[in-house]
Amino acid sequence: MKTSSLSTETIQSLRLLSNQMISKAGSGHPGIALGAAPILYELYANQLNVDPENPNMINRDRFVLSAGHGAALLYATLHAAGFDLSAQDLSEFRQPHSKTPGHPEVGVTPGVEATTGPLGQGLGMAVGMAMAEAKLNNQFPSVIDHFTFALVGDGDLMEGVSHEVASLAGQQKLGKLVVLYDDNDVSLDGLKQRSDISNNLARFASYGWDIREVADGNDLAAIHDAIENAKLSPEPTLIAVKTIIGDFGPFAGTNKAHGTPLDSQQLQDLSSALDVDIQNFELPNNLLEDMRAKISNRLLHQKQPLNDELTEYLQFSTKNTVTIPELPTDLKVQAGRKISKYVLQDFATQLPQLWGGSADLVASTNAEVVASPLFNADDRSGRNIAFGVREFGMGAVMNGIALHGGTKVFGATFLAFSDYMKAAIRLSALQHVPSIYVFTHDSITVGEDGPTHQPIEQLMGLRLIPGVDVLRPGTADEIASAWQQALTSTDRPTILILSRGEIGVQGNTDQAKQSLENGAAQIRHHDEAKINLIATGSEVQIAQKVSELLSLPSNVISMPNLSRFLALDDDKKQQIIPETGTKNVIIEAGTTLGWQGIAGNDGVIFGINEFGMSAAAQIALDEFGFNAEDIVDKITQELQ
Repeated sequence: MKTSSLSTETIQSLRLLSNQMISKAGSGHPGIALGAAPILYELYANQLNVDPENPNMINRDRFVLSAGHGAALLYATLHAAGFDLSAQDLSEFRQPHSKTPGHPEVGVTPGVEATTGPLGQGLGMAVGMAMAEAKLNNQFPSVIDHFTFALVGDGDLMEGVSHEVASLAGQQKLGKLVVLYDDNDVSLDGLKQRSDISNNLARFASYGWDIREVADGNDLAAIHDAIENAKLSPEPTLIAVKTIIGDFGPFAGTNKAHGTPLDSQQLQDLSSALDVDIQNFELPNNLLEDMRAKISNRLLHQKQPLNDELTEYLQFSTKNTVTIPELPTDLKVQAGRKISKYVLQDFATQLPQLWGGSADLVASTNAEVVASPLFNADDRSGRNIAFGVREFGMGAVMNGIALHGGTKVFGATFLAFSDYMKAAIRLSALQHVPSIYVFTHDSITVGEDGPTHQPIEQLMGLRLIPGVDVLRPGTADEIASAWQQALTSTDRPTILILSRGEIGVQGNTDQAKQSLENGAAQIRHHDEAKINLIATGSEVQIAQKVSELLSLPSNVISMPNLSRFLALDDDKKQQIIPETGTKNVIIEAGTTLGWQGIAGNDGVIFGINEFGMSAAAQIALDEFGFNAEDIVDKITQELQ
């Protein structure tokens, strides 16, 4: 490919424009904007099949800026490409409520495919998008057929999650995934070698990736040829593009280029070095027309349009369309994970879009679609994903699958290991994607595996993440209703907390519906109640027994969703947990921190504020005071 003078001028203009945005904001990352501009230009001008006027076109190519600190360059490029991003928007970079926030945010800026900035996760989301494309391409090959691209930096590849997701991508042979590596040997604190001597090309080759190199990051023709060849590979491709961080600027090749905005004189010098001039954040019309014409011409080769049936499938909304299965009586007493497995099979029959897997724990989490094979390189029809022991990677990939659209995904592991994937869950919430996290083995009843596997603080920690529904159902019917809520969510992630041990036979379908709608509901009611026994999960059955043993009348309340209950108005709260003449008793086998507002000044909280122990489930419960008799004795003492 011969590089035109217009292409060169556009690249230089993107470099200057990005730095003008950063300097006006007084913060940002000039280095990547100067070093990686040719890569972004090549992608948007000559590669990506996108429609700036219809940025959500289902069969579009996806691009994820995993190195999210390069936001200014991305915004400038999206503007040049014709997305709904004006010069005024560019001038408001990093300002409150603008369309150009400090790092890319999906849903804020047209054309941004993922929220990035926490390094490594963008690569994981790109892997998830490529997996979603592979699955949908298997079902609808005449309609779904596109590539996923990502730009990563040295920092991305240092993050541990990059190892997890790159290994998974190689295992899956995601041939339509092309990752460009901004290989400049510099990180924020200095030369990369001060903290990392990894051979990233050899590393990715060991994962089964196709490896390509571009010796000069300003050689547009070489970048073009590398991408064209990568698109022919049956494996995912890593293209290492040797760039100079801060190229053409005063700090070129040094770590100072990473995050030091240029002052007015340095901007003028940069303009001279680049031989371009931009006023008021306006790119010259001839450059805009040239780039937008290139993009428009590629749209003439779009795949056939969607018919009504496929549109409904690919852009499904399951709101009010999932029917809860009837639960056999003998199932209701079983472990939460086993009840979950039963209802999951019914929901999977209702929703062919549903797929997911576990972090190498299917036998323990029971989170699988039994009637389906594995999704793998040889069978894209499978609905079970072998995520491997890659919890953080699993979360990042799930986000990518959800962002791609067209399917519904779940991922499972033990609750104690949710710590590994907390950053991905946070991005689920930030991006408003309806990923479903299934966390089993939810308390000290994990037993002999001991305190390393027994969650204490995890449950309350997950509840602290804004925009996430954390559900710890205490009955079989609540588990079924919790799955229904998760499957019908369209704009927020759901976390299902499930027990290894038996859940008990308490509750019914009406109570479960109320619990999920309001966050809590009474399972046992007494008109003259003096005690409100409030519990979650498998501790609800303990509360039920406590109520039976207490000499005082009591209510038993299951609270599967603490956050939703707290959001109710006071009248509604008091209908569920009466205040007059009652004392509140909380029973949850986890940290007590966070329950004080429910317990009240004179309430009692039965929880655990230390790590668990290696012991059989009932012995562990007895050791920490979680048996009905001990709780009754302590309540009685409190009332004396």
